Amino acid sequence: MDPSDQADIISNLPDVLLVLIISCLSFKECVQTSRLSKRWRSVYLQTRNVSFKESDFLSPSVYANPISWVRARVAFVDYVCSWVARIDDQPIDTFGISISYPKKYLDVIESLIAFAVRKRVKALVLDFSNPAWTTFHDVNLDELVVEIPQSVYDLATLESLKVGACKKFDPAKLSNLGKLKTVSFGCMVLTNLEPFLKTSRVESLTINDCRELDFDTIKGNMREVAIKNCDFSINCTFHLPRVDILKYSGDLFCFEFDNMNTIISEVEFDFRVLDNNNDENDSTTAEGGMLCHLLNNLLDDGGRTATTLTVCPFLLKMIPRSEHPHFLRPMETKHLVLKTELHPREFNGIRLLLVNCPKLETLTIDLLPPSPIATASSYAGIDPQTYWMQNISYECLTETLKAVVVKNFTGGANELHIVKFFIQSECEHLERVELYMPFDLDEGRKMFANAKSEMLQRSSNRVQVVVHNS
Repeated sequence: MDPSDQADIISNLPDVLLVLIISCLSFKECVQTSRLSKRWRSVYLQTRNVSFKESDFLSPSVYANPISWVRARVAFVDYVCSWVARIDDQPIDTFGISISYPKKYLDVIESLIAFAVRKRVKALVLDFSNPAWTTFHDVNLDELVVEIPQSVYDLATLESLKVGACKKFDPAKLSNLGKLKTVSFGCMVLTNLEPFLKTSRVESLTINDCRELDFDTIKGNMREVAIKNCDFSINCTFHLPRVDILKYSGDLFCFEFDNMNTIISEVEFDFRVLDNNNDENDSTTAEGGMLCHLLNNLLDDGGRTATTLTVCPFLLKMIPRSEHPHFLRPMETKHLVLKTELHPREFNGIRLLLVNCPKLETLTIDLLPPSPIATASSYAGIDPQTYWMQNISYECLTETLKAVVVKNFTGGANELHIVKFFIQSECEHLERVELYMPFDLDEGRKMFANAKSEMLQRSSNRVQVVVHNS
């Protein structure tokens, strides 16, 4: 079909259908449709999902010049106010305002929140965090100036709420919102959370970069829990009998698991904040022991299991350095995701997990940037060129492994060594190896990676090697 014919088909649709279509787009994409024609300049204003995110409207170049940045922010706020004035009489399902350094615009923010409450929105985003904040240590409490009004705590239509960098926020006041299913808190002092979790019907909880957490138990009927870079005191106990997705990234504390779901679809642990790549850290066995204890407590074949387990380079480096790494117990995991730099320091950890995932069906190697083409140097007697040539048998290789997936594949030497290991070992059930190239790979490196993938295919007549060019 001629592309112009497709355009005509869309143009001939009634406005009510076009509004449904643009409401499925991101707000940034929705705004861009206004450039298509005069008709679209009126249609795009009818979207039911409105999100004013500063970073979507300001060019990255303006941040380099303070004067340009101030002018761009003024134009952004003026645009927001004019938009709201034009849609005052139409229904809105989703409303969001995300702007850093909000002190100058408190009156505008107050009016926008009142607008969202008046529209009785189902999803609300109020995010005033600074993009420069990377962990809770960076959060400047003096910049937390926006207070959530009582009208938001009383908004009975809310199904989803995201609050970031607000002052004196009290989650317990949300307890009576019976429709609220998804909440996200970030970049602020977070206290009084336990009463909310005990009484609410929330199914998804996200906490990012929050300080001064005054609770040591995360308890509730949530299906999904994600915690990133938060300030726990000493330990934390998880009491989540219905949890299906559990993600944690940040510092390593003493975690305990009480009354957890028997089968968790997805578990992810990321401790890269601790990984400064100093060899001196290798002398300690404490972190390795804590990580083995963490995996044993949550995932073992006598109790709970994770269908998909995702781990980070720090965990791969440290679990073999536990005083008793052989105490790591077998897991029922069927899909193991290794976020890895494929440094020799991580190899023993990879091997330890392969040994303890006897029912593994899919292995994903998610290569973290940079993924160098050059071979990494050896470490502590571990030579990346020979390590994966050792004739070691793993139960999952001979019994269950069906697929190996490599993300960000560039054809580097370390990538080839480990992929060859799986292709050429006795993986009786291995059907395919899937290689995904990075989307920003230049043509020369794509040709190189394709050549290496063809070499891998020639090394096996039994396993299919599939290359995906992003």
